[in-house]
Amino acid sequence: MKNNRQKTKKTKLKSGWKPLNVLSKILIYAYALILIVPLMFAVITSFKTAEERVVDPIGLPESLQWSNYVIAWQEGSLLRATINSLIISGGGIILLMLNVILVSYCLNRIRDTKIGTALYMLILCTMFIPSVGSVTTVMLRRQLGLYNNYIGEILCSAVGITFGVFIVSGFLRTIPRDLEEAAMIDGARDGQIMFRVLVPVIKPALVTVGIFSFTGIWNACLGPMLTLRDEKLFTIPMALLLNFTGQFTVEYEKMFAGVIMTSIPIVIIYLKCQKSFTSALTGSVKG
Repeated sequence: MKNNRQKTKKTKLKSGWKPLNVLSKILIYAYALILIVPLMFAVITSFKTAEERVVDPIGLPESLQWSNYVIAWQEGSLLRATINSLIISGGGIILLMLNVILVSYCLNRIRDTKIGTALYMLILCTMFIPSVGSVTTVMLRRQLGLYNNYIGEILCSAVGITFGVFIVSGFLRTIPRDLEEAAMIDGARDGQIMFRVLVPVIKPALVTVGIFSFTGIWNACLGPMLTLRDEKLFTIPMALLLNFTGQFTVEYEKMFAGVIMTSIPIVIIYLKCQKSFTSALTGSVKG
């Protein structure tokens, strides 16, 4: 009887209150609150008038000003800006994903060698290096004819492949080599093995990298601000910033309305593909 009681007490202690579990939950809820509060503030502000925003920036609006969304769409030229963002983001994602697949496949083939390990560690180190040299980039693009056009923006947006290589190469490490060897025995070449055998298997990782990269290119503002001068080529962040920001005032209610409208496609894509995130990140960590 005493042994049984001691066992029950131990199981209660194990399944009971744990400081680390409580602390982790508090941190998760706090982080979620940090993300939700600015979003709610933007939504509330988008339905206010300019006077309500100045007098009571935190309070609720007396009536919903749907006209802010109409004005933001028309005066901000968001239709044209959305088309420009889709062209630049779509082209950049295609090139970026191609580069990620090629680099990850090559690293996976030499992953057991010292050179492969060194290259993989070098790529990981570049994740912590900030991007510099904006002036040099602008001058170089002027000389190459890639300034103030779609091609230059697409090529430059497809440069940052570090995060994608980290995810995809880690996912490839979880795939047994027998799959590649079987394809080689059947006479498949490297290109066929890469695109017909491995790419269908690593779709979750590719979807994750694609969504993260698409979001980064879609929300990019500094790069296009430095290299785009024609109003017909302005992306969404540029259109919102330049059309609703004056010398002394900022029309936050219209700007937030534009931000919410242009964020809806990204949210829908994320919700449909959210299952791929867990499997891809798990695969990258295991690798």
